[in-house]
Amino acid sequence: MRVKRKDLEIFLTGLEGIPEPKLHLEQYPTPARVAANMLWNAGVDHDDIYEKNVLDLGCGTGTLAIGAAYLGARKAIGIDIDFETIQIAKKNSEELDLNEKCDWICINVEDCKMKDIDTVIMNPPFGMRKESVSRDRNFIEIALTLTDTIYTIIPYADKTREFFKEHFKELGAKIDLIIQMDFEIKKQFEFHKKELHKTFVDLYRIIKL
Repeated sequence: MRVKRKDLEIFLTGLEGIPEPKLHLEQYPTPARVAANMLWNAGVDHDDIYEKNVLDLGCGTGTLAIGAAYLGARKAIGIDIDFETIQIAKKNSEELDLNEKCDWICINVEDCKMKDIDTVIMNPPFGMRKESVSRDRNFIEIALTLTDTIYTIIPYADKTREFFKEHFKELGAKIDLIIQMDFEIKKQFEFHKKELHKTFVDLYRIIKL
């Protein structure tokens, strides 16, 4: 299927989001523009989606998994610990007539033992809160047990880049690509002071050596 990146972004914009995000799960939705860029890089710039089995760890309401199905994934699987978001993801895929290509599973990502996964694409919790430090790293380490190719976004910082470069070497993997992107966070929790906060994230393509 031939599709333009802007059309993909518009398609993703129409998905239903999380009505009441849960702070302890760090449920910050992936902006449609960021998701479209991630999917475009994986599916068009690299041949990592079409006719592939694609897994989204911590899928929320299904943006990345549904986007992968839209781009021709053989199967797009979303895993999340939150039953409410899984139900919304299922509703989103049903309304877009993509449910046959999508599977939604409500489990902790730590319990995921899936086989035959070609690509993981995800927006893991950023681990910015004291009780969730290193959660993003945990998601990536789990993904490396499931596949050889991972796309993930991580909060940008030079020291973070250097840490992950060394960390993945120890795990028998490397960062094959880094793309910096704007990431907009809408006000959704009481401690948020701005209606819209802009920050930077890195898109990593990680491959096993």
